[in-house]
Amino acid sequence: MSVRNERVMSAQHQQPPPAQQVPPAANQFGGEQAKDEHHIKEHLDGKVDPTANMTPEQLQFHYFNMHDLDKNGKLDGVELIKAITHFHAENPGPQHQNTNQPPPLPSEIELESMIDSILRDDDFNSDGFIDYAEFLRAQKIREEQARAHMQQQQQAQQQQQQQQQQQQQQRH
Repeated sequence: MSVRNERVMSAQHQQPPPAQQVPPAANQFGGEQAKDEHHIKEHLDGKVDPTANMTPEQLQFHYFNMHDLDKNGKLDGVELIKAITHFHAENPGPQHQNTNQPPPLPSEIELESMIDSILRDDDFNSDGFIDYAEFLRAQKIREEQARAHMQQQQQAQQQQQQQQQQQQQQRH
């Protein structure tokens, strides 16, 4: 096992050091995936009624639990890697147009950086794991950040429209 693999694997038992910069979307566990009803229900087929209407909270609970492979109520570095690579393999994104080959998985260095970043951001008690309460707290923070970002974009659009209107009025 390489030194990098050992470090990623040991992330489940210790607080990781600060990671390199990773694009924000790449270093998040949960996010919109935790609300992907179709994906979650595929995994729950045979365990719960896949036709049942689930609340967003129920979807998040099942999303967390389907990645808690050892059922200890906590996600470690290995479980996070499996969650990221599993989601990545099923959702290659627009950059992967060749459907005859599986999409490329993140490199060891990219995975290490992602896991370090996830644990740094979501492991609030610094025990090397993400428990369900920490997961919910991180989800809430992400939702608030997304809402704030949308509001900023809307405000910027409104300001741009106002400036365009003012410029048009000045021409007349």
